[in-house]
Amino acid sequence: MFFVIDTSATRSRGSEDRIWQHLWHMRDVVPVSVVLPTVVSSACPLLAEENADAILSSTGIQVPQNSAWIPMRVDVLHFTRDNGDIRLNALERALNDCVDRGDSLHDSRDWPSPAIQFDSWLNRRLAIEIRGWGNLVKRRGADPRAFRTLTELEELADFINRTLRARSQVLARERGYCPAVDAAGAKILASGNEMKLRWRRAVDQTALRHRNLITMSAWDVFPQDQPADSRYVDLLPLLRCANCLSFQRDVDISHWSINEFRRFYERVSAILRCSRDAGRIAKQV
Repeated sequence: MFFVIDTSATRSRGSEDRIWQHLWHMRDVVPVSVVLPTVVSSACPLLAEENADAILSSTGIQVPQNSAWIPMRVDVLHFTRDNGDIRLNALERALNDCVDRGDSLHDSRDWPSPAIQFDSWLNRRLAIEIRGWGNLVKRRGADPRAFRTLTELEELADFINRTLRARSQVLARERGYCPAVDAAGAKILASGNEMKLRWRRAVDQTALRHRNLITMSAWDVFPQDQPADSRYVDLLPLLRCANCLSFQRDVDISHWSINEFRRFYERVSAILRCSRDAGRIAKQV
């Protein structure tokens, strides 16, 4: 069961407090996940954001309605040495394999409706869930509140993003980019020759085989083998690296107070709003 709550909505103080009190009491009574209004961004700079107005029940990620996703998972902890250093070559191979397998699955999977089948053809979405962020910080013995810790994780997330995009671009050149790119450029292609040339140049340089690539869980900033340590909320800016998010909780927060629970979601909401305000829209050409 999922509850969507907009922390930016205007409500009376008493009404808002009652909502959070209700959600807090239900957190472990039934399998409830609180989710926030958000958008799904594209790994391809030629494609715009979409409203995430549905939830993929198998993974808990927020997605556009009637969209077709191939979910996979990569745990960064599986590619670390005992001291926490990343085995980058092994991680790169695993990421490339996800893109290759995911692309093939789009062509072999039986989708439940014509609308979802069409979305599979149009967008070829991958939901490669990158897990293990909190576990990695714990293995390294790093301070989750230190800016350096966040910077190092963002550098790793950037490596993952570049690797996935590069492999998707290779497949785009071999097999064709996702048809959504042509749909996005339809008006441009109907305009003057100069705009057509600029669009074609942008397509040649940046078009990908897959509209979306990376998903993350907001709860994965915490180590998974211990009660959620509130110091790890300083890692939440990592969520800006994902194309779509999950709020399916798999960590223990029984020791939290209602205020910690509420502040967690308000912190995530602020990060998501900043990302949207930063203008993550289709690239100008």
